[in-house]
Amino acid sequence: MIRSYGGQNSDCQTPYLCHCSLTSPVIKTSLHDNYIMGEAASAASANPQFSQLKVTVNSAKITGSGGVFSSKPDPFVEICVDSQPSRKTDAQKKTTNPKWDDDFTLLVTPYSRLDVRVQSQNTIRAPTLLGQVSIELYNILLENQGKLNDLTKSFEIKLDAKGKTGEVSLSFNGMDVNMTRFPKRNERRQTNASRNDKKSRGQVPNNSNASGSRNRRAPPVPPAPKRTTQSGGSASASGATVSAAASTTTPVAQQNGTVPATNGTGGATHSDESDGQTGPAGHPTQAQQNQSNSTEPLPAGWEMRTDAHGRSYYVDHNTRTTTWERPQPLPPGWERRVDPRGRVYYVDHNTRTTTWQRPNTDMLNNYSAWQDHRNNRNIQLEHLQNRFLFPNPQQVTPDNDPLGSLPEGWEKRIDPNGRVYFVNHKNRTTQWEDPRTQGIVQEDPLPEGWEMRYTADGVRYFVDHNTKTTTFQDPRGGQGKGPKGAYGVPLQYERSFRWKLGQFRYLCTSNALPGHVKITVSRDNLFEDSFQQIMRLQPFDLRRRLYIIFKGEEGLDYGGVAREWFFHLSHDVLNPMYCLFEYASTSNYCLQINAASSVNPDHLVYFRFIGRFIAMALYHGKFIDSGFTLPFYKRMLSKKLYLKDIETIDPEFYNSLVWIRDNNIEECGLELFFTADFEVLGKVEQHDLKEGGSEIKVTEENKEEYIDLMTNWRFSRGVEEQSKAFLDGFSEVVPLQWLQYFDERELELMLCGMQEMDVDDWERNTIYRHYQRNSKQVMWFWKFVREIDNEKKIRLLQFVTGTCRLPVGGFAELMGSNGPQRFCIEKVGKETWLPRSHTCFNRLDLPPYRSYEQLVEKLTMAIEETEGFGQE
Repeated sequence: MIRSYGGQNSDCQTPYLCHCSLTSPVIKTSLHDNYIMGEAASAASANPQFSQLKVTVNSAKITGSGGVFSSKPDPFVEICVDSQPSRKTDAQKKTTNPKWDDDFTLLVTPYSRLDVRVQSQNTIRAPTLLGQVSIELYNILLENQGKLNDLTKSFEIKLDAKGKTGEVSLSFNGMDVNMTRFPKRNERRQTNASRNDKKSRGQVPNNSNASGSRNRRAPPVPPAPKRTTQSGGSASASGATVSAAASTTTPVAQQNGTVPATNGTGGATHSDESDGQTGPAGHPTQAQQNQSNSTEPLPAGWEMRTDAHGRSYYVDHNTRTTTWERPQPLPPGWERRVDPRGRVYYVDHNTRTTTWQRPNTDMLNNYSAWQDHRNNRNIQLEHLQNRFLFPNPQQVTPDNDPLGSLPEGWEKRIDPNGRVYFVNHKNRTTQWEDPRTQGIVQEDPLPEGWEMRYTADGVRYFVDHNTKTTTFQDPRGGQGKGPKGAYGVPLQYERSFRWKLGQFRYLCTSNALPGHVKITVSRDNLFEDSFQQIMRLQPFDLRRRLYIIFKGEEGLDYGGVAREWFFHLSHDVLNPMYCLFEYASTSNYCLQINAASSVNPDHLVYFRFIGRFIAMALYHGKFIDSGFTLPFYKRMLSKKLYLKDIETIDPEFYNSLVWIRDNNIEECGLELFFTADFEVLGKVEQHDLKEGGSEIKVTEENKEEYIDLMTNWRFSRGVEEQSKAFLDGFSEVVPLQWLQYFDERELELMLCGMQEMDVDDWERNTIYRHYQRNSKQVMWFWKFVREIDNEKKIRLLQFVTGTCRLPVGGFAELMGSNGPQRFCIEKVGKETWLPRSHTCFNRLDLPPYRSYEQLVEKLTMAIEETEGFGQE
């Protein structure tokens, strides 16, 4: 389907109508000529409307890619329409006969030009041009009468130096235009010049020779009234201004109704004989005849006449038109005006609006009734929305609370998760703490120099005046005060993290772009396919909705396929075998950048790609398989690194620095300088911790500075360029300023989710379809889940949801295709079927097995031996 964008030209919106004037047949022919040529000229001179054209790049044949010993190219096609941003196909590997079959939907006009360039992709340097061709769309439309439906054509591609270098095959589909409205632009000036030359010599083109008049009928023209003695003056005036009438068009059909058509192709001819008098063409209706009996005076410039059959009609001397309908005076506050093109329009000074249609009482009454209905509907919708402002009687707890009644202006409510909260109607705030017990619990005093404050949202935080820093962590240590949440975290801290996560999600949704971006990958070459497609896209395109396609699989991506793509790709990207990342230590399997990654000459490009990929996971709310070290997250957040941060990644190095801190190094006779040695790929290099560090000895006075410099160097040694490339790629998709409110543990939780699975929470937040909670198959399923080890539980969750990680809220906040969607078990199929999953909807199709052993066998086979997506 072709969908036109933008409105039509104003010349095409206004209907071409007839004029009633005392003209000769020659003048009428000129009016018809002006109508035909005026339409073509307006279509050619104004900006034509845009249409959607589907272009399919089928294949190419490259004959001049290089010499005899040159390698085959990696060709791809780039299409550009009228110097607009280009569109590219995927690159095909090492071939001179590539096939793509990629579809592109382009916005074009009949005069658009398509620049097609066939290029060869290179790993390091810029792409190499293999050939190009410029396609004029107008010529293709002319050859096919303006219709492009499944049209396939081959075009020669050339290079300036080599001539023809091959061919490219394109298919066009979905465009249908009337080519009579779009003349060639190089002929338009010649047509106008010849027309002006004829006018200068006094020649008027005949109707049969007018451009475009062969297949178009002139608009009907009602006959003019007979010249009588009483109306002779007006007739003469009409004849004197015939040239103005021939070049003026007005929206008469919108003012006085449609004028009935007459026979003939050139309009009706007029007679000046005195044996009869004619009126408008056609026959008046009974209502129009009844209107003629009204005694109300006519508006200025109007005249009532009678034709030879005794029928009354009305002449508008202002616009030189006739009509059967009796004109009504304009309502109060309305004014009739004429624009520079001679078109009549009406101004409503009451509402400061304009319209082409002549107003009358009925129209204004209908509009007023519609406005009243619309206002009443808005009020009803507002009342419908405000119904939630009243408390739900089912959720309000009874007033038999042992603590007594709530203070005045307070209300107790229960959220959808069953947690009690309190509403203060005086200042319109909510809180988890009971106002009746608030302040009763005696807390330990804060350390010296600390102060407790509250944010505008009532979240508690602490100020350390000693170091001039703030934190949400209670400095008194021990277990957090206040009620605990679902995961042992104080509700106050949990609420602050939820608030920050909500703000981050708001930034993501408010900066999202419409449409989707399609990424097609194969499971056998997941890393390289994803790298090529993500790096050839613009960074802002990665904010669109993702649509992941695994080659050879028929699954439709409503979120589940994307979750699995993020999980498996993160497993490959962060694999230490690629030498881009390494484990922090032998006992810590968190990842950090490998200083020896420079063995790959393109390692900085890959780190930029990984930065984009990690930012995409955060932006789209997906989890990755492996996480980074906490110091790595702190570097992303531009936070200061401390000595304690080294303990988890290099215990030996940490113990050495602690010994230096706790002992007198001058008494021990250690010859330490502000330098550090580092070995990469067998080469030992010395690094100065500060300028001239090799000559500055470490003493008791400056050893604190030495420890700080050594700590920062430990986390940045040999990875400065890699870290910069990673952060550059990350900030292209998600600005680092969006993460300024999070700490390193919260960032890890957002990116990796939670691994601990609570089966009770899983069962509590599961819904059933065609099963009951006490169905034997359901009871067998939960028995199976409780008996298997944690690894199988992770694989089961991966099988059903596409990921083995959980959001902060546990199973209650599992994400589906359209937001949170709980785990679902549905009764589907026969007992011989294997279980199926719908990862986009977190749904498990569990057949009605007859025994527990059969359920265990089938379910184990499904989660351990299945891979890929299908379509029902």
